[in-house]
Amino acid sequence: MSKHSKYVTGITSFFILLLIFPVDFFSSLGVSIFIFFGTKFFYEVGKKIEIKDIMILLASLQWIIGPLLAYKVYPDNDFYYMAVDINTYMSFVVPATIAFSIGLYIPLGKKEKSDNRILYEIKELIKKYKNIDLILIFIGIVSEIIIDIVPRNIRFVLFLFSGLRFIGLYFLFLSERKNKNTFVIIILGWLFLTALQETMFHDLLLWLSFFMMIVAFIIKPSLKKKVLYLFAFLFLIITIQTIKHSFRNAVAEGKGSGLGLFTDLVKKRVLESSYVKSESNLSAMVTRINQGWIIARIMYHTPRYEPFAGGETIKEALKSSLLPRFLAPNKVKAGGRTYFTRFTGKQISDNTSMGLSLLGEAYANFGIGGGVFFMFIIGLFYNYFIFFIYKIAVKHPALIFFIPLIFLQVVKAEIDFSVILNHLVKASVAVWMIFWGVKNVFGIKI
Repeated sequence: MSKHSKYVTGITSFFILLLIFPVDFFSSLGVSIFIFFGTKFFYEVGKKIEIKDIMILLASLQWIIGPLLAYKVYPDNDFYYMAVDINTYMSFVVPATIAFSIGLYIPLGKKEKSDNRILYEIKELIKKYKNIDLILIFIGIVSEIIIDIVPRNIRFVLFLFSGLRFIGLYFLFLSERKNKNTFVIIILGWLFLTALQETMFHDLLLWLSFFMMIVAFIIKPSLKKKVLYLFAFLFLIITIQTIKHSFRNAVAEGKGSGLGLFTDLVKKRVLESSYVKSESNLSAMVTRINQGWIIARIMYHTPRYEPFAGGETIKEALKSSLLPRFLAPNKVKAGGRTYFTRFTGKQISDNTSMGLSLLGEAYANFGIGGGVFFMFIIGLFYNYFIFFIYKIAVKHPALIFFIPLIFLQVVKAEIDFSVILNHLVKASVAVWMIFWGVKNVFGIKI
């Protein structure tokens, strides 16, 4: 598919949606954005590493598709309802998402080296340093093992270092090492079992997405294999979303845990098509992908009951991420729950964590026009950050394999600006430490 064909696909799908589905202009435009970037991502998998597509896909899924389903199919949820009408919601969210994507994709200059050229240089690097894959996997495994026994103030650094398990796998796929599948099964199997133990699946799905994207870039799969991998991944997502609530309840009530419980629930729920298609399951799945109920609640509550923050939360995020606590002892904690109650008017329990989302925070600070402009600036900021990574990759080609680690939290559509910035800053420092340490400890310049 040519670049021209991709544009035709997006535009055509937009007009088809306008004719077939009884939705407003902005909703149709929003669905077309999702279809366009989904097509773009599928086409480009195996040809480049494009983290931007994942950002837009997750954002449009949670900000547009989930809310549209909530409006049109399941509008009567007592708690996760859409607090403003569809026209009010979509007329802000869709332009803001478009502004975000424009900032994210606007050309900043030509890459000095193509992704394939960088990949070739990484292959040459691996020929020179044959054990770089095992070194990174080892550091990642050790970090994951000791993360719960070290002081709390360095756990986040070890959490980042633990991601080297997966980056090591990328190097492994480029090596001539035998038994690659054994390493893959051990590392990804461990990730899956950890997700079961913690009953948290978001990082599992994100790392699998990154893994599939980068390995596809390395092995260049055929169209048939890309379709097969896509359906397998979608089946995993549907399976997890179908049983996640029941799984967590069973673990909390002491009725089971781990792989055994997960397997039993898959047999009872997923393999019974009647449950998968049931009203309660489909409604719950829509609720889980619908970040828009929070954004709609913010739009209802602010400025009716709470004035626009005028950039206050953005300033606090900058202070929180860029200044150490001894210089800013009163700085807010990243992802603080105070903002949620303040800008939505909703009270949540002490053990519940909910963020405004980047888009919700944009509105809470600047309203509609300012919020759209803010999303453009954020997209442009991400765009420049990625462009800067590729500038550095001219001398350090292996850096492109670290993009998933740097953007692990950034791609999530439901988190606040403070969490995003905090992760970007700390992950960038951690990656610098890794490059410095591998060079000075192991004598490997990557």
